[in-house]
Amino acid sequence: MNKSGKKFLMVMVLAVSVAVTLMGYVKADAQWEAEWQKTLEAGKKEGKVVVYDTILGPAMRKQALIFGKQFGIELEVTFGRGSQFGQRLRREKAAGMNFADVVIAGGNTSFSIKQIGVTEPLDNKLILPEVINPKLWYTLDRLPWLEDAKHFFHFYAYPNRDITINTDLVKPGEIESWQDLLKPQFKGKIVWSDPSVVGSGFNGFATNIMNKVTDENYYRQLVATQDITLSRDLRQMAEWLARGKHAVAVSIPGPQIAQMLDAGAHIAYVTVKEGTYLSYGGGIVGVAAEAPHPNAAKVFVNWLLSRDGQDFAQKATKYMSARNDIPIDDVNPQSRRKPGERYFVAANSMEKWINEDQKKYLALAKDIFGPLIGR
Repeated sequence: MNKSGKKFLMVMVLAVSVAVTLMGYVKADAQWEAEWQKTLEAGKKEGKVVVYDTILGPAMRKQALIFGKQFGIELEVTFGRGSQFGQRLRREKAAGMNFADVVIAGGNTSFSIKQIGVTEPLDNKLILPEVINPKLWYTLDRLPWLEDAKHFFHFYAYPNRDITINTDLVKPGEIESWQDLLKPQFKGKIVWSDPSVVGSGFNGFATNIMNKVTDENYYRQLVATQDITLSRDLRQMAEWLARGKHAVAVSIPGPQIAQMLDAGAHIAYVTVKEGTYLSYGGGIVGVAAEAPHPNAAKVFVNWLLSRDGQDFAQKATKYMSARNDIPIDDVNPQSRRKPGERYFVAANSMEKWINEDQKKYLALAKDIFGPLIGR
């Protein structure tokens, strides 16, 4: 065969290859569209989807009206703390009752309910191409699953800046390191989300020690010298900070801080030189095993992880979405991922740590912060 013939043959092979590839895409498009329409129609017949939610709260209740109009499915949301849902789901499981279709919670709650069989794999329930395309998520080469079994998908990924200040009371540069909290001027001016119980305070405490940002002696020194106030009322702590009752707050989650910022409070996150951990907050979603409305659950999860759903979730908390195709103007600048910044893995993002080490760290936290509890 002469050069012209070889060239013609190569062109034909390439053309056939491209045609086959395009046919594959068309077929794939037809498949997902058919599956989506089938799921949507089945979801409408089921009538509603029940979501247990720890993070989106009042914003989700408002969104329920929009969701209902868009998909013809009633969105029923129950909002509460992760520990409450963990206990509730255990009771429901023991009684053989299935009320929840979808659970949105933090790592501790997610892993604990997985252990007792409340959830099932989620990967086979994701349908929309924009949801299953890893290039649209910050992880780029994979989807942001929380664990290998793919029961949980985390839709937030933001630097968890654990220290928040009242800018009327703390001068710029006064706090640039965790060690600065030991300065005499902050004695009696620090409120802390109680690290002796599972929650934001404990996660920050454990993550810092695990990553050698601080150590046990550091916390003992803080307790001994700084007259710290512990609280488990997250909104109250945010209000105390906003009103100036305390100058510094540690481990208050984003929604409470976002509410104060929206109200015009003079507060701000602090970036410390030691770095911080990339948090998923309560933005971890899973689907219940034996969900009473399985198709409606699929519709909800696909919407939540879509661009529209993530735009809503990001605006609701000002936490940065794990998607990388959403404008971040509404995200607090201190909660944005930044090139070159040092990030750790949060303790409660690791199933192995929760199953094997969490109790040890919790006992340590109770021992250290015990003298402050109940004061």
